[in-house]
Amino acid sequence: MKVTLVYPKWPKGLWGVRIFRMPPLPLMQLAGLTPPDVEIEIIDENVETLEFQETDLVGISAMTSSTLRAYQIADTFRERGIPVIMGGIHPSILPEEAAAHADSVIIGEADTIWPQILQDFKDNNLQGSYRASQIPDLADLPPLRRDLIKKDKYFFTRLLQTSRGCPMNCDFCSVSDFNGIRMRHRPIDQIMEEVEAFSTIRKRRFLLFADDNIVGDKPFARKLFHALKSTKVRWGSMSSIEIARDPDFLKLARESGCRALFIGFESIRQDALQEIHKRFKVSEYEELIKRIQNLGITLEGAFIFGFDGDHKDVFEQTVEFCYRNNLNLVQFSVLTPFPGTRLFSHLKKAGRILTYDWSKYDAFHCVYQPANMSSDELQEGIINAYQQFYSNSSIVKRLGSTALKLKWPYSILMSLMNYDFKRFAF
Repeated sequence: MKVTLVYPKWPKGLWGVRIFRMPPLPLMQLAGLTPPDVEIEIIDENVETLEFQETDLVGISAMTSSTLRAYQIADTFRERGIPVIMGGIHPSILPEEAAAHADSVIIGEADTIWPQILQDFKDNNLQGSYRASQIPDLADLPPLRRDLIKKDKYFFTRLLQTSRGCPMNCDFCSVSDFNGIRMRHRPIDQIMEEVEAFSTIRKRRFLLFADDNIVGDKPFARKLFHALKSTKVRWGSMSSIEIARDPDFLKLARESGCRALFIGFESIRQDALQEIHKRFKVSEYEELIKRIQNLGITLEGAFIFGFDGDHKDVFEQTVEFCYRNNLNLVQFSVLTPFPGTRLFSHLKKAGRILTYDWSKYDAFHCVYQPANMSSDELQEGIINAYQQFYSNSSIVKRLGSTALKLKWPYSILMSLMNYDFKRFAF
Protein backbone atom coordinates (compact mmCIF):
# COMPACT_ATOMS: atom_id res chain seq x y z
CA MET A 1 0.00 0.00 0.00
CA LYS A 2 1.24 3.47 -0.89
CA VAL A 3 0.23 6.67 0.94
CA THR A 4 0.99 10.17 -0.39
CA LEU A 5 1.00 13.06 2.08
CA VAL A 6 0.53 16.48 0.47
CA TYR A 7 1.25 19.95 1.80
CA PRO A 8 -0.61 22.45 -0.45
CA LYS A 9 1.06 25.53 -1.84
CA TRP A 10 0.73 28.74 0.14
CA PRO A 11 -0.82 31.74 -1.66
CA LYS A 12 1.51 34.61 -2.56
CA GLY A 13 0.85 36.63 0.59
CA LEU A 14 3.12 37.03 3.60
CA TRP A 15 3.58 33.31 4.22
CA GLY A 16 4.64 32.81 0.64
CA VAL A 17 7.94 34.58 1.40
CA ARG A 18 10.88 32.24 0.81
CA ILE A 19 12.16 32.41 4.38
CA PHE A 20 8.92 30.82 5.58
CA ARG A 21 9.52 27.75 3.46
CA MET A 22 10.13 25.20 6.16
CA PRO A 23 9.62 21.43 5.96
CA PRO A 24 6.09 20.32 6.93
CA LEU A 25 6.76 18.91 10.40
CA PRO A 26 3.23 17.47 10.89
CA LEU A 27 3.53 15.37 7.74
CA MET A 28 7.04 14.26 8.66
CA GLN A 29 5.65 13.20 12.04
CA LEU A 30 2.78 11.25 10.47
CA ALA A 31 5.28 9.54 8.18
CA GLY A 32 7.24 8.52 11.27
CA LEU A 33 4.06 7.04 12.75
CA THR A 34 3.29 5.05 9.60
CA PRO A 35 3.79 1.26 9.87
CA PRO A 36 6.89 -0.01 8.01
CA ASP A 37 4.82 -2.14 5.61
CA VAL A 38 3.28 1.03 4.13
CA GLU A 39 5.15 2.94 1.41
CA ILE A 40 4.91 6.66 2.08
CA GLU A 41 5.95 9.86 0.36
CA ILE A 42 5.67 13.58 1.15
CA ILE A 43 4.95 16.16 -1.54
CA ASP A 44 5.32 19.81 -0.52
CA GLU A 45 3.92 22.00 -3.28
CA ASN A 46 5.86 24.98 -1.97
CA VAL A 47 9.11 23.45 -3.21
CA GLU A 48 8.10 20.85 -5.80
CA THR A 49 5.44 20.05 -8.37
CA LEU A 50 2.56 17.76 -7.54
CA GLU A 51 2.14 15.37 -10.46
CA PHE A 52 -1.00 13.65 -9.11
CA GLN A 53 0.87 10.38 -9.31
CA GLU A 54 -0.72 6.98 -8.72
CA THR A 55 -1.15 6.11 -5.06
CA ASP A 56 -3.61 4.21 -2.88
CA LEU A 57 -4.44 6.94 -0.37
CA VAL A 58 -3.81 10.70 -0.10
CA GLY A 59 -3.49 12.68 3.11
CA ILE A 60 -3.65 16.50 2.91
CA SER A 61 -2.80 18.92 5.72
CA ALA A 62 -4.35 22.38 5.31
CA MET A 63 -4.00 25.75 6.95
CA THR A 64 -6.76 28.27 6.27
CA SER A 65 -4.97 30.22 3.53
CA SER A 66 -4.00 27.02 1.69
CA THR A 67 -7.41 25.39 2.07
CA LEU A 68 -8.83 26.25 -1.36
CA ARG A 69 -5.78 24.75 -3.01
CA ALA A 70 -6.14 21.73 -0.72
CA TYR A 71 -9.71 21.28 -1.91
CA GLN A 72 -8.60 21.46 -5.55
CA ILE A 73 -5.99 18.78 -4.93
CA ALA A 74 -8.47 16.59 -3.07
CA ASP A 75 -11.10 16.91 -5.81
CA THR A 76 -8.59 16.00 -8.50
CA PHE A 77 -7.42 12.86 -6.72
CA ARG A 78 -10.98 11.78 -5.95
CA GLU A 79 -12.00 12.25 -9.58
CA ARG A 80 -9.32 9.65 -10.32
CA GLY A 81 -10.81 7.27 -7.79
CA ILE A 82 -8.16 7.82 -5.13
CA PRO A 83 -9.50 8.31 -1.57
CA VAL A 84 -8.49 11.45 0.33
CA ILE A 85 -8.09 12.17 4.04
CA MET A 86 -7.90 15.80 5.14
CA GLY A 87 -6.56 17.20 8.39
CA GLY A 88 -4.85 20.24 9.87
CA ILE A 89 -6.16 23.37 11.55
CA HIS A 90 -8.78 24.44 9.00
CA PRO A 91 -10.44 21.04 8.45
CA SER A 92 -10.44 20.57 12.22
CA ILE A 93 -12.33 23.82 12.73
CA LEU A 94 -14.68 23.38 9.77
CA PRO A 95 -14.93 19.59 9.28
CA GLU A 96 -18.28 19.71 7.47
CA GLU A 97 -16.82 22.05 4.85
CA ALA A 98 -13.78 19.81 4.41
CA ALA A 99 -15.94 16.67 4.23
CA ALA A 100 -17.38 17.89 0.92
CA HIS A 101 -13.92 17.35 -0.58
CA ALA A 102 -12.65 14.33 1.35
CA ASP A 103 -13.52 10.74 2.15
CA SER A 104 -12.45 11.30 5.75
CA VAL A 105 -11.59 14.26 7.97
CA ILE A 106 -9.22 14.18 10.95
CA ILE A 107 -10.32 16.60 13.67
CA GLY A 108 -7.47 17.75 15.89
CA GLU A 109 -4.01 16.24 16.29
CA ALA A 110 -3.66 12.90 14.51
CA ASP A 111 -0.63 11.35 16.24
CA THR A 112 -2.44 8.74 18.32
CA ILE A 113 -5.02 7.72 15.72
CA TRP A 114 -3.02 7.70 12.47
CA PRO A 115 -2.05 3.99 12.63
CA GLN A 116 -5.69 3.05 13.24
CA ILE A 117 -6.83 5.19 10.32
CA LEU A 118 -4.45 3.35 8.01
CA GLN A 119 -5.62 0.00 9.34
CA ASP A 120 -9.25 1.00 8.78
CA PHE A 121 -8.39 1.89 5.21
CA LYS A 122 -6.73 -1.47 4.67
CA ASP A 123 -9.87 -3.15 6.06
CA ASN A 124 -12.16 -1.12 3.77
CA ASN A 125 -13.62 0.47 6.90
CA LEU A 126 -12.48 4.10 6.59
CA GLN A 127 -14.67 6.33 8.75
CA GLY A 128 -16.03 9.69 7.65
CA SER A 129 -14.24 11.46 10.48
CA TYR A 130 -11.76 10.77 13.25
CA ARG A 131 -11.03 12.56 16.49
CA ALA A 132 -8.56 11.48 19.16
CA SER A 133 -10.21 10.67 22.49
CA GLN A 134 -7.61 12.79 24.26
CA ILE A 135 -4.90 15.30 23.42
CA PRO A 136 -1.78 13.35 22.38
CA ASP A 137 1.08 12.90 24.80
CA LEU A 138 4.38 13.84 23.14
CA ALA A 139 6.51 11.43 25.15
CA ASP A 140 6.64 8.52 22.74
CA LEU A 141 6.59 10.10 19.32
CA PRO A 142 8.92 8.39 16.83
CA PRO A 143 11.59 10.33 14.93
CA LEU A 144 10.52 12.57 12.08
CA ARG A 145 10.97 11.13 8.58
CA ARG A 146 13.45 13.77 7.46
CA ASP A 147 14.56 11.46 4.64
CA LEU A 148 11.30 12.10 2.78
CA ILE A 149 11.74 15.84 2.17
CA LYS A 150 13.73 17.68 -0.51
CA LYS A 151 16.26 19.22 1.87
CA ASP A 152 17.97 21.34 -0.79
CA LYS A 153 14.71 23.11 -1.63
CA TYR A 154 14.15 24.81 1.72
CA PHE A 155 15.54 28.00 3.22
CA PHE A 156 16.16 26.10 6.46
CA THR A 157 15.69 22.45 7.44
CA ARG A 158 17.36 22.12 10.83
CA LEU A 159 14.26 22.45 12.97
CA LEU A 160 12.59 20.40 15.66
CA GLN A 161 9.66 20.79 18.02
CA THR A 162 9.90 20.54 21.81
CA SER A 163 6.32 21.43 22.75
CA ARG A 164 2.79 22.10 21.58
CA GLY A 165 0.23 24.56 22.90
CA CYS A 166 0.44 28.12 24.15
CA PRO A 167 -0.94 29.59 27.39
CA MET A 168 -1.40 33.08 25.91
CA ASN A 169 -4.78 32.18 24.34
CA CYS A 170 -4.97 35.41 22.31
CA ASP A 171 -8.28 36.27 20.62
CA PHE A 172 -6.79 36.20 17.11
CA CYS A 173 -4.68 33.04 17.39
CA SER A 174 -5.82 29.57 16.30
CA VAL A 175 -3.04 27.72 18.16
CA SER A 176 -5.07 27.45 21.36
CA ASP A 177 -8.06 26.10 19.39
CA PHE A 178 -6.01 23.37 17.73
CA ASN A 179 -3.23 22.54 20.22
CA GLY A 180 -4.80 23.84 23.43
CA ILE A 181 -3.59 26.30 26.06
CA ARG A 182 -1.91 23.63 28.19
CA MET A 183 1.74 23.19 27.28
CA ARG A 184 2.79 19.65 26.40
CA HIS A 185 6.45 18.70 26.10
CA ARG A 186 8.65 16.04 24.68
CA PRO A 187 11.00 14.51 27.27
CA ILE A 188 14.27 16.40 27.61
CA ASP A 189 16.37 13.31 26.85
CA GLN A 190 14.54 12.75 23.55
CA ILE A 191 14.99 16.39 22.58
CA MET A 192 18.68 16.22 23.39
CA GLU A 193 19.14 13.09 21.26
CA GLU A 194 17.77 15.00 18.28
CA VAL A 195 19.84 18.08 19.11
CA GLU A 196 23.01 15.98 19.34
CA ALA A 197 22.24 14.45 15.96
CA PHE A 198 22.26 17.95 14.45
CA SER A 199 25.36 19.09 16.31
CA THR A 200 27.58 16.22 15.15
CA ILE A 201 28.09 18.05 11.87
CA ARG A 202 29.76 21.41 12.41
CA LYS A 203 27.96 23.18 9.58
CA ARG A 204 24.64 22.19 11.15
CA ARG A 205 25.17 23.70 14.56
CA PHE A 206 22.40 26.29 14.24
CA LEU A 207 18.84 24.99 14.58
CA LEU A 208 15.31 26.26 15.07
CA PHE A 209 12.87 25.15 17.72
CA ALA A 210 9.51 25.15 15.92
CA ASP A 211 7.54 25.90 19.09
CA ASP A 212 4.76 28.47 19.27
CA ASN A 213 6.27 29.80 22.51
CA ILE A 214 9.56 28.32 23.70
CA VAL A 215 9.05 29.86 27.17
CA GLY A 216 5.35 29.11 27.51
CA ASP A 217 6.25 26.82 30.41
CA LYS A 218 9.12 28.58 32.13
CA PRO A 219 10.18 25.71 34.48
CA PHE A 220 10.44 23.35 31.50
CA ALA A 221 12.27 25.96 29.44
CA ARG A 222 14.77 26.40 32.25
CA LYS A 223 15.47 22.64 32.29
CA LEU A 224 15.83 22.62 28.50
CA PHE A 225 18.22 25.59 28.52
CA HIS A 226 20.40 23.96 31.19
CA ALA A 227 20.57 20.80 29.08
CA LEU A 228 21.46 22.76 25.95
CA LYS A 229 24.39 24.46 27.71
CA SER A 230 26.40 21.25 27.41
CA THR A 231 26.11 21.30 23.61
CA LYS A 232 27.64 23.57 21.01
CA VAL A 233 24.44 24.27 19.15
CA ARG A 234 23.10 27.74 18.53
CA TRP A 235 19.39 28.13 18.22
CA GLY A 236 16.42 30.38 17.52
CA SER A 237 12.71 30.12 18.27
CA MET A 238 9.43 31.93 18.74
CA SER A 239 8.96 33.37 22.19
CA SER A 240 6.89 35.82 24.15
CA ILE A 241 8.57 38.94 25.52
CA GLU A 242 8.35 37.22 28.91
CA ILE A 243 11.74 35.67 28.17
CA ALA A 244 13.38 39.04 28.90
CA ARG A 245 11.47 39.93 32.05
CA ASP A 246 13.88 37.91 34.23
CA PRO A 247 17.48 38.95 33.37
CA ASP A 248 18.94 35.72 34.80
CA PHE A 249 16.53 33.60 32.77
CA LEU A 250 17.40 35.53 29.60
CA LYS A 251 21.09 35.11 30.34
CA LEU A 252 20.55 31.37 30.73
CA ALA A 253 18.84 31.28 27.32
CA ARG A 254 21.87 33.06 25.82
CA GLU A 255 24.28 30.66 27.52
CA SER A 256 22.26 27.73 26.16
CA GLY A 257 22.87 28.94 22.61
CA CYS A 258 19.98 31.33 21.94
CA ARG A 259 20.97 33.64 19.10
CA ALA A 260 17.64 34.58 17.50
CA LEU A 261 14.11 35.20 18.73
CA PHE A 262 10.82 35.88 16.95
CA ILE A 263 8.62 37.83 19.37
CA GLY A 264 5.02 38.87 18.85
CA PHE A 265 4.71 42.39 20.24
CA GLU A 266 1.42 42.66 18.31
CA SER A 267 0.96 46.41 18.87
CA ILE A 268 2.62 49.49 20.33
CA ARG A 269 -0.77 50.55 21.72
CA GLN A 270 -1.85 49.29 25.13
CA ASP A 271 -5.56 49.39 24.33
CA ALA A 272 -4.93 47.09 21.35
CA LEU A 273 -3.26 44.53 23.62
CA GLN A 274 -6.20 44.73 25.99
CA GLU A 275 -8.53 44.24 23.04
CA ILE A 276 -7.00 40.83 22.32
CA HIS A 277 -6.43 39.94 25.99
CA LYS A 278 -2.63 40.02 25.71
CA ARG A 279 -1.04 40.54 29.11
CA PHE A 280 1.90 42.71 28.03
CA LYS A 281 2.79 46.29 28.95
CA VAL A 282 3.87 48.46 26.04
CA SER A 283 5.71 50.73 28.49
CA GLU A 284 8.14 47.85 29.16
CA TYR A 285 8.88 47.00 25.55
CA GLU A 286 11.91 49.25 25.03
CA GLU A 287 13.75 48.08 28.15
CA LEU A 288 13.06 44.41 27.41
CA ILE A 289 14.19 44.81 23.80
CA LYS A 290 17.47 46.33 25.02
CA ARG A 291 18.07 43.39 27.34
CA ILE A 292 17.74 40.98 24.44
CA GLN A 293 19.88 42.98 22.05
CA ASN A 294 22.61 43.68 24.61
CA LEU A 295 23.20 39.94 24.78
CA GLY A 296 23.75 39.77 21.02
CA ILE A 297 20.48 37.99 20.26
CA THR A 298 18.92 38.78 16.87
CA LEU A 299 15.37 39.97 17.35
CA GLU A 300 12.52 39.81 14.86
CA GLY A 301 9.48 41.71 16.07
CA ALA A 302 5.95 40.92 14.87
CA PHE A 303 3.27 43.62 14.75
CA ILE A 304 -0.38 43.45 13.73
CA PHE A 305 -2.36 46.28 12.13
CA GLY A 306 -6.12 46.67 12.12
CA PHE A 307 -7.24 46.61 15.75
CA ASP A 308 -10.40 48.57 16.45
CA GLY A 309 -8.43 51.39 18.06
CA ASP A 310 -5.99 51.68 15.14
CA HIS A 311 -6.12 54.80 12.99
CA LYS A 312 -4.10 55.57 9.85
CA ASP A 313 -1.22 56.99 11.90
CA VAL A 314 -0.50 53.56 13.47
CA PHE A 315 1.67 52.50 10.52
CA GLU A 316 4.10 55.42 10.76
CA GLN A 317 4.18 55.20 14.55
CA THR A 318 5.00 51.49 14.47
CA VAL A 319 7.76 51.86 11.89
CA GLU A 320 9.25 54.68 13.96
CA PHE A 321 9.14 52.42 17.05
CA CYS A 322 11.01 49.73 15.11
CA TYR A 323 13.63 52.25 13.99
CA ARG A 324 14.02 53.72 17.48
CA ASN A 325 14.55 50.30 19.01
CA ASN A 326 16.80 49.09 16.20
CA LEU A 327 14.83 45.90 15.56
CA ASN A 328 16.84 43.59 13.33
CA LEU A 329 13.81 42.28 11.44
CA VAL A 330 10.07 42.87 11.54
CA GLN A 331 6.96 41.11 10.35
CA PHE A 332 3.93 43.31 9.80
CA SER A 333 0.59 41.51 9.55
CA VAL A 334 -3.03 42.41 8.95
CA LEU A 335 -5.30 41.34 11.78
CA THR A 336 -6.92 38.19 10.41
CA PRO A 337 -10.06 36.51 11.84
CA PHE A 338 -9.15 32.86 11.42
CA PRO A 339 -12.11 30.47 11.76
CA GLY A 340 -12.46 29.09 15.25
CA THR A 341 -10.98 32.11 17.01
CA ARG A 342 -12.85 34.50 19.26
CA LEU A 343 -11.95 37.27 16.82
CA PHE A 344 -13.72 35.44 13.99
CA SER A 345 -16.85 34.94 16.09
CA HIS A 346 -16.87 38.59 17.14
CA LEU A 347 -16.46 40.02 13.64
CA LYS A 348 -18.89 37.57 12.06
CA LYS A 349 -21.56 38.41 14.64
CA ALA A 350 -21.00 42.11 13.95
CA GLY A 351 -21.38 41.56 10.20
CA ARG A 352 -17.86 42.83 9.51
CA ILE A 353 -16.44 39.84 7.58
CA LEU A 354 -15.99 41.00 3.97
CA THR A 355 -15.03 37.70 2.33
CA TYR A 356 -14.81 34.00 3.00
CA ASP A 357 -12.25 33.49 0.26
CA TRP A 358 -9.85 31.49 2.45
CA SER A 359 -6.89 32.21 0.16
CA LYS A 360 -7.04 35.80 1.42
CA TYR A 361 -6.66 34.68 5.04
CA ASP A 362 -2.86 34.93 4.84
CA ALA A 363 -2.22 37.68 7.42
CA PHE A 364 -1.53 40.14 4.62
CA HIS A 365 -4.90 40.80 2.98
CA CYS A 366 -7.74 42.57 4.78
CA VAL A 367 -10.81 40.32 4.95
CA TYR A 368 -12.96 42.34 7.35
CA GLN A 369 -14.14 45.93 7.83
CA PRO A 370 -11.72 47.84 10.12
CA ALA A 371 -13.25 50.25 12.63
CA ASN A 372 -11.34 53.44 11.83
CA MET A 373 -10.12 53.09 8.25
CA SER A 374 -11.20 51.41 5.06
CA SER A 375 -9.96 47.95 4.10
CA ASP A 376 -8.01 49.54 1.23
CA GLU A 377 -6.34 51.99 3.62
CA LEU A 378 -5.31 49.12 5.88
CA GLN A 379 -3.92 47.21 2.90
CA GLU A 380 -2.03 50.23 1.63
CA GLY A 381 -0.74 51.03 5.11
CA ILE A 382 0.90 47.66 5.65
CA ILE A 383 2.54 47.77 2.22
CA ASN A 384 3.98 51.23 2.95
CA ALA A 385 5.22 50.07 6.36
CA TYR A 386 7.09 47.16 4.77
CA GLN A 387 8.58 49.36 2.08
CA GLN A 388 9.80 51.90 4.63
CA PHE A 389 11.38 49.36 6.94
CA TYR A 390 12.97 47.32 4.17
CA SER A 391 14.29 50.18 2.06
CA ASN A 392 17.95 49.82 1.10
CA SER A 393 19.08 52.59 3.45
CA SER A 394 17.14 51.08 6.35
CA ILE A 395 18.60 47.60 5.81
CA VAL A 396 22.17 48.92 5.62
CA LYS A 397 21.71 50.97 8.78
CA ARG A 398 20.36 48.03 10.77
CA LEU A 399 23.01 45.62 9.59
CA GLY A 400 25.76 48.11 10.39
CA SER A 401 24.52 48.78 13.90
CA THR A 402 24.33 45.09 14.81
CA ALA A 403 27.43 43.79 13.06
CA LEU A 404 29.60 44.21 16.15
CA LYS A 405 27.16 42.28 18.37
CA LEU A 406 26.54 39.37 16.01
CA LYS A 407 29.14 36.92 14.74
CA TRP A 408 29.46 36.84 10.99
CA PRO A 409 27.32 33.72 10.29
CA TYR A 410 24.35 35.33 12.00
CA SER A 411 24.98 38.67 10.32
CA ILE A 412 24.90 36.93 6.94
CA LEU A 413 21.72 35.09 7.87
CA MET A 414 20.08 38.33 8.96
CA SER A 415 21.16 39.97 5.68
CA LEU A 416 19.52 37.21 3.65
CA MET A 417 16.32 37.50 5.64
CA ASN A 418 16.26 41.29 5.27
CA TYR A 419 16.56 41.10 1.51
CA ASP A 420 14.03 38.29 1.29
CA PHE A 421 11.49 40.53 3.04
CA LYS A 422 12.55 43.37 0.75
CA ARG A 423 11.64 41.32 -2.33
CA PHE A 424 8.26 40.62 -0.74
CA ALA A 425 7.64 44.28 0.17
CA PHE A 426 8.53 45.64 -3.26
